[in-house]
Amino acid sequence: MENVVYTKSGIPVYTYSNSSSHGFYMSLFVRSGSMFESERDAGITHFLEHIAIRNINYNMGGELYSTLDKYGLEFNASTYSEMVQFYLSGARESFSVAADIFSRLLLPINLPRSEIDLERGRIRAEIREADERGSLVGFTADTVYRGTSLARPITGTPGSVGAITRTRLEGYRRDTFTRDNLFVYITGAVGKEEVDELCRHLDRYQLSCGEKHENIAPVPQKFGKRGAEVAIKNADFTKVRFTFDLDMTLVTNEELDLLYDILLGGYSSGLFIELSERRGLFYDLTGQTDRYLNIGTFSFSFELRESKLFEALTHIIEELRAIKNTQLSPDKLMKAGYVNNAYMLLDDNSALNFTFAYDNHILSLGDRDIAERRARYDRVTPERIRRAARAVFTPDNLTLTLKGNKKRIDTGRIRGILLQL
Repeated sequence: MENVVYTKSGIPVYTYSNSSSHGFYMSLFVRSGSMFESERDAGITHFLEHIAIRNINYNMGGELYSTLDKYGLEFNASTYSEMVQFYLSGARESFSVAADIFSRLLLPINLPRSEIDLERGRIRAEIREADERGSLVGFTADTVYRGTSLARPITGTPGSVGAITRTRLEGYRRDTFTRDNLFVYITGAVGKEEVDELCRHLDRYQLSCGEKHENIAPVPQKFGKRGAEVAIKNADFTKVRFTFDLDMTLVTNEELDLLYDILLGGYSSGLFIELSERRGLFYDLTGQTDRYLNIGTFSFSFELRESKLFEALTHIIEELRAIKNTQLSPDKLMKAGYVNNAYMLLDDNSALNFTFAYDNHILSLGDRDIAERRARYDRVTPERIRRAARAVFTPDNLTLTLKGNKKRIDTGRIRGILLQL
């Protein structure tokens, strides 16, 4: 069961312990990211993610990485549009060392300019190698979220990153790393003794009060009024991305998870079996859902030969119409991963950590334990899945983005197919 204590400075420390585990996994979640950044500060959260770890190494006299290796610890971070997660894991006997390192994430940034410039160069290389601006994912974000902060890449641009100074980084850290805007989540072999020790380490650093970033996404002007919009970016190959707007007041998170798995996630996923296995129109397809408290997106993409484009689009629309109009049998709802296998989360400290931290404290679902989470999925009926499909898969929610030959691809014909949804 999830438990919580608060440090003297007011940081919530959540634990979901498992005494049979041999290790621990601790995360610091900060409610910050590209969604909350101004255009001037684009990429500053991601920059801060990099700098925070380099700052720890500097304050440890350059001994961070050798210490991690000595004790077999893993330390890393990830930035998302609505949050940044720093995570550190290892064996239980190394918890004291880990707690000391982990707490240093709250240190003020005192790196010399040369260190910040070195990290700036690494981030620019990351931006260049990822080519997010040139990718179909980046093109889709710019199309779907146009006019909002979510249209910008999480990493920022070479120009915006180049303008971020140490003073701005420290100011942003001070305004963002507040006791109202961050929390700690620990899973695995931890008890009261370890939690108390971590709290003592965290209390070495003073945090100010600040405005809590709410997970409310900016709503694009065309949200829910797309009319099967088609946008194409010129390329010498053909790749397609379907993106559906999500009104999170109309569907639940468990319905979306199951709907995603029915279509995309399982061995018998409808779209993969029909279009890849049976028809050979493409090799694979990838998908994702982005969710905030108010809105989100449901998307999937694939690459194929240009000559197969209209055939593939026609069959996809047929599959989506079928799930809107057919009530599936209960055994087709793909619940096993969430119901039969629910307690297998305890076998993976990392997955357990992210799942409960994200579900409970970013999406505010409030599951006290795995049993409650399991019950949410178990209650989903075939009729609820059909209702969810009807709410999501409509032409007004749909944006189709493509990379391909703009001169040869008939976007009018594509839109005619999509409007049949």
